[in-house]
Amino acid sequence: MLGGIVKYLQKGNKDVVISYKLLRRLIGFLGILLPLICISFGWFFGDYSIQQSISIYYYTNVRDFLVGVLFVMSLFLMTYKGAYRIDNWITTITGIAGLCIAVFPCYNHKYETIRVGLFQLYPEVSNYFHLSAAALFFLLLAINSIFLFTRKVGVTTKQKLKRNVVYITCGIIILISFLGLVISMFVFSYEQRFENKIVLLFEAIALLAFGISWLVKGQTIIPDR
Repeated sequence: MLGGIVKYLQKGNKDVVISYKLLRRLIGFLGILLPLICISFGWFFGDYSIQQSISIYYYTNVRDFLVGVLFVMSLFLMTYKGAYRIDNWITTITGIAGLCIAVFPCYNHKYETIRVGLFQLYPEVSNYFHLSAAALFFLLLAINSIFLFTRKVGVTTKQKLKRNVVYITCGIIILISFLGLVISMFVFSYEQRFENKIVLLFEAIALLAFGISWLVKGQTIIPDR
């Protein structure tokens, strides 16, 4: 069913056509707003606390928002059509990874005995799929920003060169954040990582960089003159 929806959107039907620039901007804004709204709404309308990671917000009052944004952002990525076939492959796989992040919630020691997510798995089992999808998601975002967004298509203007600097910078920030998450798993205990909000920090930074790179791609920032 989902595949049929994606194919329908990709055909460019007049009633569902969204300009490439607008689609890129929507993806960028969603990436930036995701951590901001989860943290702020979780604080003001939840239990006045900041969770240990963005994924943990699945177990709070903003679960519907978190899952909804991940689904919308993933669908946008899957329907995005780039200049080359590799662009479509990368963004489609990234979108699928995003969907997996949503349907396979992360581990939460407070809810070890309940089944979670679309497939009603125990959190410890669901967490393996969640972490694998998240790793693939962030790695592909970095690859897309560093290697695909920077390719030459037509005349390379001064504005394009400026955008390339931002793309590469954002991609590197995503990679550093991802490596920071991986290293923290070996350096700190589970309790230390989550008590110090290390995971939340790296996730928020990576999503901010991801959002900025797509806003630049949509020429919300550094547009052609």
